Amino acid sequence: MLTRTSMSLSAHCYKSIFRVNPTLVRCSGPFTTEATSKKDNGKSENEETPEVSASEQEIKKLNETIAEFKDKYQRSLAETENVRSRLRKEIEDAKLFGIQAFCKDLITVADVMKMAVTSIPENELANETSKVWKSFYEGVCLTDKELHKVFDRHGLKLLEPEQGDKFDPYDHEALFEVPIDTLKPGSIAHVERIGYKLKGRTLRPAQVGVSRKAS
Repeated sequence: MLTRTSMSLSAHCYKSIFRVNPTLVRCSGPFTTEATSKKDNGKSENEETPEVSASEQEIKKLNETIAEFKDKYQRSLAETENVRSRLRKEIEDAKLFGIQAFCKDLITVADVMKMAVTSIPENELANETSKVWKSFYEGVCLTDKELHKVFDRHGLKLLEPEQGDKFDPYDHEALFEVPIDTLKPGSIAHVERIGYKLKGRTLRPAQVGVSRKAS
């Protein structure tokens, strides 16, 4: 810190110089550290530039990492939703078609019942003295009717194509060909055995004979 004596001496020198050459004093101006400050500021700016650049690169890397994790998260959500949909569909199918194997066994019973119904001669039914055959026939018919009511209750439907219907490989099984001119080729000419559908899905295709053009 300058003492009062030094300050007085500096002021006296300044006044002496001003008297000798006032222009010199005006041009020189007061003593400042502006140049030094500018130099120091320039140095600071030069030193801060690499730090700012490194920060921007770090932010860019973080944004890229965030975008990558966001994309993976969205893909995981989509995959999880797909798995959930597939499981829901499998559960619904299990509920609908869980009795499929049991129905296949009952279909065989229904075939036997139908054979029993058709095996009784019509003349025996018309004969009033054959009450045993008539009672047996009525009992078999009632059993067959109740069995098909149970089928309907659980979504098991008969697949009974008629002669002249178009052959469908999804619903029909071709056993043989019938040369016939009265039907279009590829039509059903004979039904060997009826089929069944379980809730719209073919459980057993109907066995049929398919018409072809007679040579």
